[in-house]
Order: sequence, then C-alpha cells, then structure tokens
Amino acid sequence: MSMVIMSASASEDTESIYDPIVISAEKASQNVGEQGFKLSGQLRINTRTWTIKGDSGIVEGRIDDSDFVKVQGAPADIKYRSDRKRTVSGTAVILNYSAKNNVVKLSGSAKLLKGNQSVESDVIEYFLDTGTWSAGNTSRVKMIKMIK
Repeated sequence: MSMVIMSASASEDTESIYDPIVISAEKASQNVGEQGFKLSGQLRINTRTWTIKGDSGIVEGRIDDSDFVKVQGAPADIKYRSDRKRTVSGTAVILNYSAKNNVVKLSGSAKLLKGNQSVESDVIEYFLDTGTWSAGNTSRVKMIKMIK
C-alpha cells in the first residue's frame, strides 16, 4: 500500500502565523491545467482548526488556497474547533466544505454534534463564522439536547 502526503502553509495576511494544511491519502491525481486534485483511500485533511476524514474527495483550487472540498465516505466526518475552543463535529455520506463561504454542508444521514446538542437530518448546513446551522430538506429534523 502506498500513501500520498501533501502539505502547504497558508496565511491570511503577512502578519499571521502560517496555518499548515496536511493532506494524506492512498492515491492522488491532477489533470493537466487544473489546480485542484482528486484523492482516494483513507483521506485525511488537517489544518489548525479542522480535520476532515473520508474515503475519497476532491479539492478545488490550490492546496494552500482551496475554494471547495468535497469528501465522500462511510461516513465522511469533520471536527472543527473555533477560536473560542468550542468543538463541533459532523458526519454524513457526503461532506462539502466551502472555504469561500466558510460553510460545511453534510448530506445523507447527516449528524451534527455541537456542545450538548445533537441534530440529525438528511441535510445539515453549519455556518462556521456564526456557529449556527440549518437542517432538513426532504426529511424531518431530529434534535436532542443532553442535560448535564
């Protein structure tokens, strides 16, 4: 078995600390003239604030400035830690992360865990900037709040 590991450092401005991006998978490919690439086999994408795992995926744009990440899995999952040290995790069959809009869309048996709150539906969108979410498309929404 072979493993592909790619990494880059990104920064929002010249004064910020570099935020490393590490991508590992069993296979990676890129078409001529394209900046994005396809990944498959035990896919894992790590940054300082989030980790995405799945079976396969597509990254659109450069590794250090991607526009969009789409991951499929059984399940695909994300763990996000905000600057306020709050952790949110989500699982689904398909996970779409828009870096431009800072939104994670979970589709297919989607589940989101945020603090003591659990949300399940066919589709869940989580807005990283505000810490809010919306759920439901063709199925009902199930919410559970755990009491400590």
